[in-house]
Amino acid sequence: MGPMPSVTRNFNAPDRRAALDGRVLAAVERLLAEGMRYSEISVARILEEAGIARSTFYAHFRDKTELLARLAGSLRQELLEIIGRWKPDSGAEGLAAVFAQSIAYHRAHSAVLLAIKEAAAYDSGIHDFYSADLDAFEAFTREAILAEQAAGRTGGGVSADAASRVIVWGGEYAIARHIQVDDGSGDLEFARELAALWWYGAFRRPMP
Repeated sequence: MGPMPSVTRNFNAPDRRAALDGRVLAAVERLLAEGMRYSEISVARILEEAGIARSTFYAHFRDKTELLARLAGSLRQELLEIIGRWKPDSGAEGLAAVFAQSIAYHRAHSAVLLAIKEAAAYDSGIHDFYSADLDAFEAFTREAILAEQAAGRTGGGVSADAASRVIVWGGEYAIARHIQVDDGSGDLEFARELAALWWYGAFRRPMP
């Protein structure tokens, strides 16, 4: 009878994959912080920076496109979890606090997020992945607006589809622009203005 499969190995596989993703993400961020464009960074350079073997890399990633898509998915999932902490009963101030966390996360990973946006312009695979991530934000926001309408707190005349599209896609590019031109001192003010656009705009709450 052959050896029993390693339960510990199978159980720890997701942890090992997450650890590898973290190492590769950190390596790519360091290289981008040095001023390199993602298209200029070779797999060999990533391997050297991350301290992993080529065989290990290709056991987890098909190529650089899949690597960037994986990194995009990891970052977007974190952002979705941040936004998901907001509950309508916390009001505009609660929404501003969540946006402040989101902006801080964007700022911490700005180099990779910019690389993802640049790659999306010429790589259809990254573009589709990036769009799907924003679609998830849009769906979350649409459901929040519909729930508030059902509860009678947001007027029925609001188009949940249009409103969620405007504030999610517009907000994404506004945050990217803000990070480019602001040194961080204006992050809280920006978060409050963004929250006001959502709360008093899309959710149509009365001004205090």
